[in-house]
Amino acid sequence: MFDIVGVITGLWVVVYDGQHALRFTLGRAQEVVGPGVHFKWPIIQRFKVADTKHTTLDLEPQTIQLSDDLVYEIDCKVMYQIIDLRAAMIEIDNLVQGLKNRVVLAIQTVVRKRNRRTIREAASLVAEIEAELAPVESQWGVRILQVGFSNISPSPSTLEITQLELLAAEKLALFERFRSRGLSPEASVALISGAVVAVSPDTTLTRAQSRSEEERILGEVAQLIGESSSATQARAEPTEAGEDEGEANQAAGEPPRK
Repeated sequence: MFDIVGVITGLWVVVYDGQHALRFTLGRAQEVVGPGVHFKWPIIQRFKVADTKHTTLDLEPQTIQLSDDLVYEIDCKVMYQIIDLRAAMIEIDNLVQGLKNRVVLAIQTVVRKRNRRTIREAASLVAEIEAELAPVESQWGVRILQVGFSNISPSPSTLEITQLELLAAEKLALFERFRSRGLSPEASVALISGAVVAVSPDTTLTRAQSRSEEERILGEVAQLIGESSSATQARAEPTEAGEDEGEANQAAGEPPRK
């Protein structure tokens, strides 16, 4: 009702709870007024009303490249409050859009310095972003109340690269273990890749000795593969070690074990 009459008569303006208004007289900014009904001189005076309660700034999800060239998707939200309405209305023409732009720049500046190991340190990320936004607070009359991340996740391509690197590291560790147990590089690679391995007996050993040596090596291989399978159940088949042992026995001239 007051709003309608105020629009028709042009004699007052209504400021509600959670709002403040800046009074302009002949185009010059005057005092800031709080909630209530305020008289104004038509044509001579006008009021600009703005919310001064806690406000959440929703940002669009961002795709940012880290310092190690991996790409992450970042979703951030910022809560702020206007504490100096005069500065917020005079120093910038559109406070909300200006805050969005500055927050996005701050996030990109901070995140681009991180790598895959430090990108998950949310507390330090927030602290650095707030430090980047400190000049904005004093210049635009706002206070950044809270910065939070609703999503920090690798892009699909980055996730694939990470999984491949983990798999390569795992196979390399398994190769080193095979080599430390006396297997040749060719046999170690063949076992890791799932190929059939032929264990050739040393010509200086008797048949019984060579068979005993083959069984010892194959037993150690089966044990190593079993340990690796237990550590990586998501990718390894439970019967992989047994199949490799049976294939190796067949290649060495022994009947398959049942």
